[in-house]
Amino acid sequence: MKHGTLQRKWTYASGLSIFLSFFMMCVILFFSLYNWLLISEEKIAQNTLQEVVHFFESKGPIISIQDIQRNKTLLNQLVNQKQSVRILNADGIEVLRINDASPFPSFSQNLNAEFQKDKLNDQLLLHKTAEIDFGLFKGYVEISHSLESFTQLMRYILLAMLIFTFIALALSALIGYSLSSILLRPLKELRDEMQEAKRTKFSKEVRFLYATNDEIGELLTIYQQLMNEVSETITRQDEFIHNVSHELRTPIQVVEGHLSLLNRWGKEDRDVLDDSLQISLTEVQKMKLLIEEMIKLAKREQSDERIESNISKIVDDLQQKYRILSPSVSIKYEGNEIETLPIPATTLEQILGNLIDNAIKYNINQPEIIVKVACDYKHTCLSIIDNGIGIPNEMLPKIFDRFFVVDKARTKTKGGSGLGLSIVKRLVSEYKGKIYVESKENKGTKFDIIFSKMTKEE
Repeated sequence: MKHGTLQRKWTYASGLSIFLSFFMMCVILFFSLYNWLLISEEKIAQNTLQEVVHFFESKGPIISIQDIQRNKTLLNQLVNQKQSVRILNADGIEVLRINDASPFPSFSQNLNAEFQKDKLNDQLLLHKTAEIDFGLFKGYVEISHSLESFTQLMRYILLAMLIFTFIALALSALIGYSLSSILLRPLKELRDEMQEAKRTKFSKEVRFLYATNDEIGELLTIYQQLMNEVSETITRQDEFIHNVSHELRTPIQVVEGHLSLLNRWGKEDRDVLDDSLQISLTEVQKMKLLIEEMIKLAKREQSDERIESNISKIVDDLQQKYRILSPSVSIKYEGNEIETLPIPATTLEQILGNLIDNAIKYNINQPEIIVKVACDYKHTCLSIIDNGIGIPNEMLPKIFDRFFVVDKARTKTKGGSGLGLSIVKRLVSEYKGKIYVESKENKGTKFDIIFSKMTKEE
């Protein structure tokens, strides 16, 4: 399975899961039927035993064979159910047997309240003994109920379930293969497009037939956008190379020509030597300026690329993360859903993540964290408020120092390193922001981070 295709793995996995589900259902159903049918057999045997006891006690004290033969209902029931009944005296000696259809175990005066299941002479049966008293006779009546029909029925059911199980195995494999073929079709299309992109050096436009708006559709869309950007980048790179080669060709040819001239006869002619050297130096300066301008252009294009991070999107991502890591943590966002900051999303997530981690670590209550956004036409203020243990006032000026920890004993248990807030401070400063902190012991802490809306333009 390690080197198998994804389709084969999917087929095996889905087929095996469907088969195991059906198999477990059959096992449960079989044992449920077994117990239910066995209880039904016990009820039938119990009814027969009660009828026999009632018959003898109602006909006593003197009962003849003819009286028994006249009770056709009882006799037919014994015959149809393959039941045997015997009457024993007080000493356990058999005095009468009706319908010798199934064997009896050795008699025991220890009476059982429930039917006992035994196997005698390769025959499965139920048996039970009850006391009987009619007139001058006191003894026991014992019934032996054959389970031959029950055993045959369970064999048929088991055989049918085995057949259906193998049919289910084949169908589950077929269904798994069909589903994998359908679901993996867009991935195969993606693979083919990637191979085509590799073969054509990203020169061919990427197109997909799969247009469903699901996770795979989003993956294909992202790949298509990525490949289009790569293709545009390669196109711009090719244009850049062609332009550079064209612009550099002329000064290089000039320098080469004058060097050849000097090599032929310019060494002896002072005027030719001075002119050639001056022209060559001028062309070299042109090439130098040209290279510098291209570098500046490349840097300017990169810096002009505007970076915008949606705050609510980052908070939502963090909510999803901590919903798995710390299910008891409550993270709420208060502010405009479309508000953005001119910093990379990874940086903003790192800033908020460090502050949220501290709010969780240094908290004896159920952590409740609020991320609040307020802004005006010049600034955006990002506030992170928690209900933790707070920070003593004398410690506030030092919390952004590297390796500084407020509570060393608690830090050992929580795994803090004293670097989180220093990293936050450095990241905020890099993007020309400012951070402030307010805290009350046993009440909570509030961090205010302020960014200018002109940060990127400055």
